[in-house]
Amino acid sequence: MSPVSDAPSRRAETRSRSDRPTPVRGFSAVPAGAPNARWEHYLIGSAAVYVAIVTVWLVSLHGRSIDFFGVIGVLRLLSPFPVAGVALYFAWRASRELSLDLGSRKFWRLLITVLVLVMVTPWLRFMPILPVAWLDTTVRLSLTLSGPLLMLVALLQLPSAPHSDTDKSKLWLDIATVVVGGLLVAWYNLSTARLADGPLVQIAFQLLHVLSVLDLVLVLVASILWRRTALIPRANILVLIGGALLVRFLGHVASISEMHGGEGLPDLGFVVRPAACFLMAAAGWLSSATVMRRDVRPSRDRDGPSVSILPYAAVVPGFALLLRMAFEERHQPLLGLVLGAAALTAIAFVRQFAASREAVSTLAEASARDSEARFRSLVQHSSDVIMIVDPDGTLRFASPSMSTVFGHEPSRIVGTNLLSLLHVEDQQHAVQFLEELARSGARTGAGSPGVLKREWRLAHSDGSWMTVDNVGTNLLREPVVRGLVLNSRDVTEQSMIKQQYIHQAFHDPLTDLANRSLFLYQVGHALARGARQHSPVTVLFLDLDNFKTVNDSLGHAAGDRLLVDAARRLASCVRSSDLIARLGGDEFAVLVEDAQSVEEVLVVASRIGTALSRPFMLSGKEVFVSASVGIARSSRGESSDELVRNADVAMYVAKTRGKGQHVLFEQEMHDAALERLVVEADLRRAIEREEFFLEFQPIVELDTGNIIGAEALVRWLCRERGTVPPGVFIPIAEVTGLIVPIGKWVLRRACREAQRWTRERGIAARITVNLSGRQLQDAGIVDDVRQALEETGLDPTQLVLEITESMLMQNTDVSMARLTALKELGVSLAIDDFGTGYSSLSYLQRYPIDILKIDKAFVDVIDKGGEGPVLASAIVALGDTLRMNTVAEGIETEAQRGHLLTLGCELGQGFLFSPPLDEEEFWHLLLARGSRVPFVSRRLRDNGEQQAA
Repeated sequence: MSPVSDAPSRRAETRSRSDRPTPVRGFSAVPAGAPNARWEHYLIGSAAVYVAIVTVWLVSLHGRSIDFFGVIGVLRLLSPFPVAGVALYFAWRASRELSLDLGSRKFWRLLITVLVLVMVTPWLRFMPILPVAWLDTTVRLSLTLSGPLLMLVALLQLPSAPHSDTDKSKLWLDIATVVVGGLLVAWYNLSTARLADGPLVQIAFQLLHVLSVLDLVLVLVASILWRRTALIPRANILVLIGGALLVRFLGHVASISEMHGGEGLPDLGFVVRPAACFLMAAAGWLSSATVMRRDVRPSRDRDGPSVSILPYAAVVPGFALLLRMAFEERHQPLLGLVLGAAALTAIAFVRQFAASREAVSTLAEASARDSEARFRSLVQHSSDVIMIVDPDGTLRFASPSMSTVFGHEPSRIVGTNLLSLLHVEDQQHAVQFLEELARSGARTGAGSPGVLKREWRLAHSDGSWMTVDNVGTNLLREPVVRGLVLNSRDVTEQSMIKQQYIHQAFHDPLTDLANRSLFLYQVGHALARGARQHSPVTVLFLDLDNFKTVNDSLGHAAGDRLLVDAARRLASCVRSSDLIARLGGDEFAVLVEDAQSVEEVLVVASRIGTALSRPFMLSGKEVFVSASVGIARSSRGESSDELVRNADVAMYVAKTRGKGQHVLFEQEMHDAALERLVVEADLRRAIEREEFFLEFQPIVELDTGNIIGAEALVRWLCRERGTVPPGVFIPIAEVTGLIVPIGKWVLRRACREAQRWTRERGIAARITVNLSGRQLQDAGIVDDVRQALEETGLDPTQLVLEITESMLMQNTDVSMARLTALKELGVSLAIDDFGTGYSSLSYLQRYPIDILKIDKAFVDVIDKGGEGPVLASAIVALGDTLRMNTVAEGIETEAQRGHLLTLGCELGQGFLFSPPLDEEEFWHLLLARGSRVPFVSRRLRDNGEQQAA
């Protein structure tokens, strides 16, 4: 058989190379991770060691009487399972490689089923399947034979499998030759063998012959595919697969030989099964490890005649048996042997006739190859489907890969219009593409054909739509081609992945709303349209009030559900043409176009506020939130960032005016926001420069007027601004978190001054320092207080930490832990502005509070008669009941002082006694009016009286 006779196999290999997909730029071709992961090397190496050890052990058991249900028998049955599991993993791994062509992935998927059958069939000998004996035997034989048959189907899925009718005919003639030769030998053996008694032995002997013939067929197919494979890695994979099949064949032949001598059921199959599974595992590992390699085999390795001899070698057994029969006198199955040999000879002649016709056809085509070299090179070396079309879309040629990629037979679609295969929405674009491609040749000249790219959707033969990437080349002036050449590649999977990535890049993963990037992009487009049409664009910026409380109390999962429900309610409040986005956290935005008046927008904002104010059901509880809404309308050529920023500023103003409000942006708000930014920047520099100083307002005994301590008040002397009022910079410091370093400085400085007063006077004086809510929630507050006391040496009983009433209700568990830890340091705790918040008596009893400070609002009306003194009296009485001291704030008149004394209030502060003073002024006042004995709190006095009693 000459090499020329198999020339079509080389053309088939050209098609196999065209099936290889090209990775899409920007996307990984291997989604499951790098194939050369070190642990996979360890896994395949460990499997090799395991197979070597198990094979030696199984060989040592050969010939011994083994109880199938004993420990050794069960272990022998289980011996292939670990390496078969490894093979299953690598086959699954290879089946998911997007860089492999569809046929290769189908092969590995079918191989998974084959491996499962390999693991299951040895157990069929011991496990009854059906109660009817003959039906049970039929099912067992079907399962046993289905493995090789599925393997044959899997091999024919590979890209190097024959595709043309001629190549398929040659393959099936080769298979028929091997099958007839093998069955002839099997029939002879079955007629002459001396077997052990028992129907099971007879069935096993017959089954081994059938399996041997099937194994030999599989080896033949694998060897043919190996010769047709151009890529070195894929050829090596076929070598491993063929080796596994050959190992099975040799094991079956050895078992036949063993039974032919009168032995019982053979056990050589157990010896070869782990090695065969390992070779399959190695093939799967190599497929993933070399998926991106494109090394091409030399043509001499593919064109050799060695594989073509195999079908003709199958003719030899028939004639060998006839010769043997001539020298043996005993009866032989003569008629069967003669018929079998004749059939083999006929098949061989038909095969040779087909090969000869192919050779003649190949020689006839050789004269035309020189003139078609350029086009043939394009077709043979392309990984795409090649089509030649006229400028009007008429298909004149389609490469054979059209059938494997798109399911259309080239012969059936040639002469039809390409547009009939395209999606109706893409047809007009395709017409424009072909027209532009046809004109491009005239622009670029005859020496350089025009090249264009376009993507469209093309119908698969099964009715599905495939996304196709097309590269068009104008070869109208090429004498051999005279058409538009399209290189078409299936990028459906890559396109879907790309669309998913694009969606994820521009949408919020939790609510599936547009994210900030998409929202700003759409706002920019809306502003451009609005400028052309003289129509204003409106942006609503929303922030959910009390969302942090929900997150902290019910958990983040409940917070996420709240955000999803809020997004749904938002969607019900706006038009379908309006765009809703989640900008991050609990912030949402709505883009409204074509709203002609402010009133229309305010109606939308009111509708949103009403919808979000209704209770949400979370974890079986009703949760109430509201939304602060800022509204900004375009007016003077703002950018998208500026419009969203203006809405954000308006939302901030809405929050300051109370929750659940909506506010329309005004330019003064922007100016105020800029001022806040400038103040924040100056505030950060002030911390570095230590531009802060303290003033002290005396706290006195109301009956004597003696000073028992002071409240430390922070002031800011800015180098550029001068003295900045606390009402300006304290709220900004709270929002930005700068209050934490500022409060730390205040605490340390106040403790140092109080220690100086005590040291120089010899009498302890108390110092009160305000703690903000941000400071109390800071995990380091306890350490900051401890460090300030240790550094200054101040007695903890002299330090009073003052918190607001509303802070008790925020993060109650955290607040309780922080205050308890502070109380353990020995300091006193005071509630500032008591009576203006919403704390309950139960919370007041739980927290370790020592002092209640009566708000100035109650002091101002204490001498007005009527209901004026009622609240102040109640606070003092509450302090007496809970054994707490009360301190009145903002005392300005003697009348107020007298009423407070009447109510039983012991301490107070206000302009009646002294305004806040700097350090030196307060020091001189303390020397003149300071109490001569340290003040003892009510709780300590009561404890002392109880101990004395």
